[in-house]
Amino acid sequence: FARNNVFSGLTQTRTIQNGKSAQFPVTGRFTASFHTPGEMIVGQGDMAQNEVVVNIDDLLIADASLYDLQDAKNHYDIRSIYSTELGRAMARTFDKRIARVITLGARTSTGDLTADLPSGLSPDDPYRTGTQIDIAKASPTSDDLVAAVFTAAETLDSKDIPQEGRSLCCTPEMYYTLIQSSRAVNQDFNQQGVNGSYKEGQIAKLAGFNIYMSNNIAQGNVTAPTGEQGYTFNGTTTVKSSVNMTNTKMLAFQQSAVGVVKLRDLQMQMTGNDYNTMYQATLMVSKMAYGCAPLRPECCVEILNSL
Repeated sequence: FARNNVFSGLTQTRTIQNGKSAQFPVTGRFTASFHTPGEMIVGQGDMAQNEVVVNIDDLLIADASLYDLQDAKNHYDIRSIYSTELGRAMARTFDKRIARVITLGARTSTGDLTADLPSGLSPDDPYRTGTQIDIAKASPTSDDLVAAVFTAAETLDSKDIPQEGRSLCCTPEMYYTLIQSSRAVNQDFNQQGVNGSYKEGQIAKLAGFNIYMSNNIAQGNVTAPTGEQGYTFNGTTTVKSSVNMTNTKMLAFQQSAVGVVKLRDLQMQMTGNDYNTMYQATLMVSKMAYGCAPLRPECCVEILNSL
């Protein structure tokens, strides 16, 4: 699971001992001003506040039944292969969910703090909404992709998003196209071996983003599966991760973009003698209980190509 999971370490994660949901605070800002001698300081009042409620989904499982006789006939250790594939199945499902949540955050056009803002804060307070960048080219070049990534970085900077913890996840097609850009991997722009290599097919950073590749971005038009409990953003109706990602090519985000709440972390179970006696097989189950939601849409950028 850990080896095949891309998004897990790139989000905010909380573990709770019990409960069906968890709240993440959303807070605004204060302004600074010069003090007038003799004037009483009374404070700016309450900071604008809101919360995101992340619900715990139904138990996510991946299971397999290993028939004893088939196991005996094998000339190799099939149990380790089964456990590896179960972990990969859990990682794929987890990553796809996070990718959909980031996409939903990027498409959020309603700010989460619309009341009780201290006077004089705008335009100092950046918009708290997501961003979509459309490449809009039938055959984008590698330099077109690089330009889109820099636009994403500029967007995050304009919204005062911290530069640390920024990530860019790409489809394999976009990842290897980026590498072929002379602006991304070139000894004239980057020290050899530091940022990437044509020989190794690797690129480490671009426009301040750590670069990752994932097969779990190109999901098509997805309907949230049964068992998903969703999240509540800005006090609205519970949202589930149904989203059309047919045109999504890359996701740029900062670590504060998504919150993951774990009630039960990944576990592996195997049946004992009673089950084996009845079925002459071993049942292997990997399981976890979690929920996730976009916490700060302004930290989410979807790079798509509509053509």
